[in-house]
Amino acid sequence: MLSEPSGPGCESSAPRFSETFGKDRRVLRRADYLDTYSSGRRYVGRWLVLFVRPARGSAARLGVTITRKTGSAVVRNRLRRRLRELFRRCSELRAAVDVVVNVRAGAEETSFAELSRDFGKLVARVGAGGSP
Repeated sequence: MLSEPSGPGCESSAPRFSETFGKDRRVLRRADYLDTYSSGRRYVGRWLVLFVRPARGSAARLGVTITRKTGSAVVRNRLRRRLRELFRRCSELRAAVDVVVNVRAGAEETSFAELSRDFGKLVARVGAGGSP
């Protein structure tokens, strides 16, 4: 079964926030994706690539891009759900930032725990100011 989404950078002992993941917490417009790609900072991990830039709103927002090469719609949606859950539980991303996650090839084969570790390491680098 799936393990708990915990790892470096994502503390589960943080105060509880809303369990929902509404439209206000998602990057929805193509222009926002393009702005994040062009003016955002890039953080590369083993399975994920994060693009981060300051947001106009008051909360952190997440966008996920997964190519069809990754797998079927079922596989891509499972990865999206896992990334949304990691983002939702991550206490270090409370600032107003837009985060776009590109999923790299092979991520569909990894366990949730491994994906969580990779996400946590990248978020820790974002919080530390981006040391490579």
